[in-house]
Amino acid sequence: MTGDPARSVRPLRQSMLLLAVGAVLAASGAATRTFSWSATVLIVVPVVVVLVLAFRARPEQIPRTPRLRRGVAVWSTLLVVASAWEMYAFVRQPDWMHPSELYPTLSTLLDPALEQGPLRFAGWLVWLGVGWWLVSR
Repeated sequence: MTGDPARSVRPLRQSMLLLAVGAVLAASGAATRTFSWSATVLIVVPVVVVLVLAFRARPEQIPRTPRLRRGVAVWSTLLVVASAWEMYAFVRQPDWMHPSELYPTLSTLLDPALEQGPLRFAGWLVWLGVGWWLVSR
């Protein structure tokens, strides 16, 4: 054998723990009422934890090429525009805990598709998976 068995078990355990935490978060999120404080807390806490871990990691140096700069500029612009729209729509709502049809946020637009339990659970899993994929790159 070329590898140390203890080293190969550690990533497997971490992956299994990460999947278990994700499944618990998704099940908890699917059990909450839409636009409730408990759902908001279940979104904010994982986001803060993952962002802290992502910013503490030491990424390797990536060579700066013109293609990379263009890609960063395009994606940054899209992210800023989408975030600005989301914040504008959220702040303009008459009541922050009740969705407004006049100023729909992304969650308001997705709510009809994610009302049912299994689809809501799947939506949480997709949200957690995409979030993890974004911060682990």
